[in-house]
Amino acid sequence: MRISTKGEYGLLAIVDLALQPDGAAVHANRIAARQAIPKQYLDQLMLVLKKAGLVESLRGRQGGYRLARPASAITLLDVVAVLEGPIENRNFRAPRRGKHVVRGILETLWGDMAEQSQTLLRNNTIDDVCRLYQKSSSALTYDI
Repeated sequence: MRISTKGEYGLLAIVDLALQPDGAAVHANRIAARQAIPKQYLDQLMLVLKKAGLVESLRGRQGGYRLARPASAITLLDVVAVLEGPIENRNFRAPRRGKHVVRGILETLWGDMAEQSQTLLRNNTIDDVCRLYQKSSSALTYDI
């Protein structure tokens, strides 16, 4: 499975929002700066995420974006599917003449891999990513 910058940046933006205390709204320029995402590109992604019901926007000085539902209710698959489209096995699908046993075996393996990828994305939420981030950022590092 390959994820484009669209999916990568969208996931980074969603996690950035999820890390905000008490669901505070964040201006897109702050997300763009923290996550090293071009602001114009982020604006386009946020519109897609808003249309999908994953984020909401608030107007005014204290406005910006925030998650539309709890981070624990948004899976990685939710975000990836919105930004990348459905995950499907695009390999070994071209019809060929005659029997191709190896092609069938590889098609099955690639199908299994795609299914496992979807399961992994479906079973992990944005909240899970935030907890892993907080755990890793709280670990002490010692330099000598």
